[in-house]
Formats: sequence, C-alpha cells, structure tokens
Amino acid sequence: MSDTTLHELCKGFGALLSRSKTPQFAEEAARINDRGNLPLHAACSFQASQDVVDALLKAYPQGASLPNGVGNLPLHQAAMWQAPSDTVELLLVHHPEGASARNQYGSLPLHMAASNAATAEVVKLLVDAYPDALHLQNDDGMTPLDLALADDSSSEQVLALLEGRPPPPEMTRRQKAEKFMERADALERRLLTVRGTGGRQGRDFKDAVAAVRRLADCYPQALYSAGIDPNELEISLSNAMVDGGAMSSSRRGGSSGDAARKQQMAIENAILEAVLKRSKGAAKQGDMDQERDDFGGVRDRVEDLISSIVGLEHIKCQIRGLRRTTEICDLRESLLPDHGNGIRGLSAALLGATLTDTGGRPRAPHMIFFGNPGTGKTAVARLLAKVYHELGILRKPKFLEVERMDLIAADQRGTIAKTREVLEEARGGILFIDEAYTLGMTSKRSRAENAGNDAMTEIMRSIDTDEAGRDSPLVIMAGFPTEMNLFLARHEELRRRFDVTFEFPDYTCQELAEIFVDLVHAKGFYLDETVRVDYIAKLLLKQTDTFWRSERNGRVSELLLAGARTEVRKRIRSSQFEEQEVDPQLILRQDIETAMEDLK
Repeated sequence: MSDTTLHELCKGFGALLSRSKTPQFAEEAARINDRGNLPLHAACSFQASQDVVDALLKAYPQGASLPNGVGNLPLHQAAMWQAPSDTVELLLVHHPEGASARNQYGSLPLHMAASNAATAEVVKLLVDAYPDALHLQNDDGMTPLDLALADDSSSEQVLALLEGRPPPPEMTRRQKAEKFMERADALERRLLTVRGTGGRQGRDFKDAVAAVRRLADCYPQALYSAGIDPNELEISLSNAMVDGGAMSSSRRGGSSGDAARKQQMAIENAILEAVLKRSKGAAKQGDMDQERDDFGGVRDRVEDLISSIVGLEHIKCQIRGLRRTTEICDLRESLLPDHGNGIRGLSAALLGATLTDTGGRPRAPHMIFFGNPGTGKTAVARLLAKVYHELGILRKPKFLEVERMDLIAADQRGTIAKTREVLEEARGGILFIDEAYTLGMTSKRSRAENAGNDAMTEIMRSIDTDEAGRDSPLVIMAGFPTEMNLFLARHEELRRRFDVTFEFPDYTCQELAEIFVDLVHAKGFYLDETVRVDYIAKLLLKQTDTFWRSERNGRVSELLLAGARTEVRKRIRSSQFEEQEVDPQLILRQDIETAMEDLK
C-alpha cells in the first residue's frame, strides 16, 4: 500500500487535527504504507508538534511501539529528523521501552539523534530514559559519541551530554556565528579535497554536482529550501557557459575534450561557489542582531507569500509540508533521471528506498474551508493559486471565485452547461466556490430540488477526471461552519472527494492589530512611533467584545483604518485654517483612539 491521504497530511499536519475529528480517523491512523510506516512515523519524520502526535497516539496507541520496514520506531524517526523535544517526550511517555529499542542496523534512538544534529534537550531526554545507551555500539561499532564527533555538526552541549559531563553554558550569537564559519571553512576544504580524488568519492562528487545542475534546470524552486538562490545560480551557470565557450574559441591547438573539461570545470566552480556561499551565508546570519526567520536560509517568493498570512499557522504548515513532498519528488527526478537503470554512487548513498518508489509529483488536494465572515478564506485561496503555481503544482496562477448563481441555471441543461463553462475557465488553476452550501438550497429562479445536484455532479466528474490525469482545476469549497457541516453531511459523495479540511478560527485582537498595521503600510501610510501592535491589540480588547469581532474579523481592521484616515483628513482640513503643516500619510495615536471609539 502506498502513502495514504493521512500519510501525506502528516508531512505538513496543518489539516490533520481537523481530520482527527472524523469517524474514520482511528482506522486511517492504523494504516501502513509500502515502507511499513504508520502516519505516526510520517509525522515524526516531518517534525510534528506535540498535539499532532498526541492525536495520532490517541487514535492508535499501539503505534508508538510498532517498527517500520527498517526497524525504526516513531521514536527513531523523531530522533533522526529533529522533532521537537515535547514530541520526543510524549513518545517516551507512551512507550518508554522505545529508548532501548534497536533498528535493523543496531541503532538506538540515541544513535539517530547523535548523528543527525538533534537538540541538547532531545539528547538529554533519551539519555535519561536509557543511560546505558551512552556506551552501546551499533552494528558499525559506533557509540553515540563516535557518531556525534563524526558528524561534525553537534553542539558543545550535545557532546558534553554524550561524554557524561555537565553541558557548558549556551553560546552567544557571535560564538555560534564563529562556529558556523569554522564548519563552512571545513566544508570548503573537504569539497576541494574530494573534487580532486578519483574512485567512489570522485564519482559521488560528480553525481552531486550533476544533481544540482538538473535541479537548477528543471526544478529551480526546490533549491531555495537548500539555501541556494536559483536566480543567482542561473546567472553564474550562464557566465560559466559563456566563459567556457570563449576559452574554446580562443584556444589554439589542443583537443575538443580539453575544452569540454574546462567548461565542465567552470560549471562545477559555479555550483560549488553557490554551495559554499550558502554555508557562509548561514554563518553571517547567525552574527546578525536581528531575529532569524523561522524558515531560515534564502528567502524566496513562496515563503514570502506564505509569511504574508497573519495567523493560520496550521495552513502555512500544510503548504510547507506539500512543498517538502514536492521537493523530495524533484530530488528523486534529479538524482535518478533514468528510472529503471538502477541506483549507483551518491544516489544509493543518499536516497535509499524512500526516494526510489514510483510515485510522481504530488497533486494538491481539493479542500474545504470553514470559517466565520472575514476570517481570510478567500484571501488564502487566492494566495494558494500563486503559491502552488510557483511550486509547479498548478499550471497557472489562475483564481476564479464563483457562487451559486454562477453555476445554477433555470433548467438542468443550462446548469450543466454553466458549470462546465466555469470548470473550463478555471482549468489549470483554482476554482473557489464561496458559500458552497447554497448549492443544496432551492431558489425562486429554480425550484427544482436537484438544481444544485446537477452542478455538484459536474464538479465531482471534474475531480474524478483530474485524478485520471487531466488538467482540471483544484476545487476549494468555502462557507460558514454550521451551514457547511450540514451541507456535507447530506452529500457524502461530494464530501469524499475533498481530502483536506481547514478551519479558519476567529482572529485574536493581536492578529487583528497585525492585519491593521499591514493594511496601513499597504495603503501607503505609516504610524506614529508611539503606536505598537500590542497597544492596538489592547485597545481592541478594551473597546470591542468577542461576539462583535467574530461577526466581522478582518473587517474590523478595515473599519479601524477607514476611521483613522477620516481623522487624518480632519487634521488636514483644520491645518488649512491654522497654517500648520500636516503629514497626510502619518497616522497618530489619537487618530486610532478616536477611530476605535467610533467603531461600534
């Protein structure tokens, strides 16, 4: 059995908590894919938070003690893929014997943590759970300390714990930056050494360079997560090709093989420079006196788009999970361009069975959005069209928003024709059906009870056709929570075709304040220095009540900005009589206070 929908959701886990409320969740949590992984293994491999792991364990408690195809418990996966410490702690509570369990390579969870740059908190949890692990060897004769020293990326705190001594104080930002630079320099020396060798290491080096080149040519977006800007790399590769061609043209004597080797050397230099720049860039970032971005590394358009969403962390997380899956598929395509020819060299060393399956690039799931008015359902759907297009999941960034009147006609033939026309117009992009529950209602224009059923039948046909490989649109149905739940309960056939459900909670006062500040800047205004997000949030909490905000949500920020702009215009008019200068783009503290009083 290949990955189920729940396995895929665990790679981002933003929609998993919503799915955990469905009756079939317990059955889904117990399903194993063709690599022996439960959804719990997948969640632990993608750094799931404690609440996600808790939901999976409640649905299938035995999952904590079940190994996958290579003998890894979920605890092994969590230790290997740098899961949060509270996730590791929860797994140990459910199955404390897991700390002493070995996989088929003789590795304990502590071995996995030590060789994969786990945090000191995770290492301490594993050591406390099974102290004897410090001295035990895996099948290669390596102790956890040996693996940590060989990895060359373990922190001083981790090394101290593995040596059985008290950990030193946390390093300062500057000390961390110096450590990064040391590692970057060591990486540079190692790469240059490997480059000049023959045999297995030389072949691995050539494979790695070729893989980056293919990624840059075919899937440049995937390089961002590795900290490499594909635009800069493309310019460097173009210059290398030009320089190589110039050398070939100016060459007198020599063979064509010499020219090809020189050009290949120039290409390798460009790729190596990008890799080393990435490493030293991380070191410089560690020395900056500003907070590091949660995503880290090079900022790209996709992450900028995701970060523009205020709140809704569960949705951002799911988008990033889909991105990870997409990039894994791109990596497989890049490292294994000739399927069926076997795996050699670097490919075998890096990938193993996880990337050698026959699955293609993932398809974005059709979705349901629940939420009160103004919670951002339409805005997020519009943004998803851009994000999925950037990732190559959608053919174009098309976003088409429709409602009942755009799909329903006076008779069955007209309804089918209108629905097909809408589906065709949205082809390759996103079709957003707002207030989708109205498809289950009758209207004065069309009293037939099956008017909406005809439209829903065409939508389901489009979804089923899309699964067969056509370019049908990604469908998102949105509406208010109560109405949508009743609608989907009555139309189970339609519900089954939507794998992912996102709940859009009401905005908090803090989030409404952030939205207000974003709107201020988007409209070309700026705030008085004394105005901070926390201050606006406190005003909202004091001047408005929860019920009033829940009926408006994001609209509250728009109303507040409209009121503040009115106050600015009043000051401008007054200044004309008093001969005073007023900055027409500046919003003062008293402008916001007055606008807040007039909100209700």
